[in-house]
Amino acid sequence: MIDTSNSMLYRLDVLNEKQTRISYQMSSGKVLDEGSDDTVVYTRDLYINDKMRTYDGLKTQLEKNNAQNDVSDSTLAEVKNLLDFIKTETIKARNDTNDDVSRKAIAVQIEGAKDNLFTLVNEKVEEEYIFSGSQTNVEAFVKDSEGKITYNGNPNLRTAAVETDSYRERGVTGFDIMSFDVKSAESGDFLTFDERERIVDENGREWKLNSTESVLVEYDEDGKATKNFVPVTMTIDEETSKKSYEIDELPTGIDDETKTFTVKHNTFDTIDDIISGLKSNDGNAISLGLEDINSAYNAANQAHGELGARNNTFEIAYDRVSSKLTHFNVLSIENSSADLTKVAIEAKQLEITYTSLYSTISKMNSLSLVNFVS
Repeated sequence: MIDTSNSMLYRLDVLNEKQTRISYQMSSGKVLDEGSDDTVVYTRDLYINDKMRTYDGLKTQLEKNNAQNDVSDSTLAEVKNLLDFIKTETIKARNDTNDDVSRKAIAVQIEGAKDNLFTLVNEKVEEEYIFSGSQTNVEAFVKDSEGKITYNGNPNLRTAAVETDSYRERGVTGFDIMSFDVKSAESGDFLTFDERERIVDENGREWKLNSTESVLVEYDEDGKATKNFVPVTMTIDEETSKKSYEIDELPTGIDDETKTFTVKHNTFDTIDDIISGLKSNDGNAISLGLEDINSAYNAANQAHGELGARNNTFEIAYDRVSSKLTHFNVLSIENSSADLTKVAIEAKQLEITYTSLYSTISKMNSLSLVNFVS
């Protein structure tokens, strides 16, 4: 018997490697088993997979955003309906044909609408308050023991990714939907406001009274007090005991830039004023309340329009990201998928080569030493 030559063993090893590759490609449908099989294809595959993970994450986040945006849109539509109802009932109550009993009955209906509004503006999606500004873990509106409702969030919009390293503002805040502007002034101007009103500057930062009500302090986007403040003078009305505040000169911004300060009135306070006027049969209070509820509805309507524009941005972003994810999925298939027709042909060729090689080895091993020497 004559041993198989080293060259035969080498050729057999090569065929075995090809067989392993072809078997993997046929079973998995992928062209690569290891990165060393083809470094160019492997590098391209790493790049494509990284992009797919990025856009898949973006798509998931946009789906979540769009779900919250849809809830915000439908909730704000209901808020507007309730404000419109309150406005309509207030118009009815202002009519001289309504007596004291009728107006008190209307007050009860408006109180019910107020309670419904309180529930709506504290709407949550996936454990996040959708109207509390950037502080989504904070209840948007709170009610005290006397039934007074105030905004508990901040005036800053949340941001969300629409593309890699690209972010857009989304949603609306409680300030946007349940308060309305009553006056504004610029740096250096005089400004007055009452105890139920709140001050927001053009940068979206709120200015709040300190504990002694002697200064107005600027708060940052995280709800923390800054070192910026402005002195205020408090006055108490002897008849009503209501407080009002005066600022002699509004502060400037960084590098003495001029800023605009806006006084916002709480819509819930307006509703309380209307209810109080109805119960006391105060026609003047009802008329003033009607003017304010009109302003409140217009503010909510404007916020709804802004919400729609922002929602549209995220819907377009979702379509674009979905398209890119589909594109990279196609590239991944084209780059990493094996050509099964070509693999089948290679498998058949390999089978023929195996047969030929084993036939040659068999014949060589069957030769006698004498026949081999001769």
